[in-house]
Amino acid sequence: MAKRILYEVPTPPEPDTAREELDQLVENLSNAGVLRFANDLLKASPEVSEILLRGINTQESRNAVQNLSLLVMALGRLPPERMATITRAFTEGLDSMEEAATDKTDERPPGVFGFYRLLHDEELWAGLRPVLAGLKGFSDRIHEPPEKPAAKREAERNSK
Repeated sequence: MAKRILYEVPTPPEPDTAREELDQLVENLSNAGVLRFANDLLKASPEVSEILLRGINTQESRNAVQNLSLLVMALGRLPPERMATITRAFTEGLDSMEEAATDKTDERPPGVFGFYRLLHDEELWAGLRPVLAGLKGFSDRIHEPPEKPAAKREAERNSK
């Protein structure tokens, strides 16, 4: 009769310790050049921070940050569905403009009678109505006195 084979299951290798993982991470960062970049940045830190602060501490930079915050607040007021409609209409409008600009089938000006026919084109006026309403709304708002950005209002409120 065959002799029974005794097989002992080897113990699984222990997972790497945290120190070994850290060493491996440092080695990978070094191989990728990230450590050299970080070291060079730290060595040049006073000069880099001075350049950054000089660039940030200008009226133009402050204006840019305030303008960006106003844009973000305006986008925050738009529901995503409306923004999707606006972007779709904008891209389709650009496509139509490009198509009309490259269309060379009828290069003749419409003339007086052609212009008269355009004035009575219901489809044209239905398309222009929202554009004209938007221009009217824009022109109504553009003549209002400018309001202070939220950051300036908050600073004034805190100083009182």
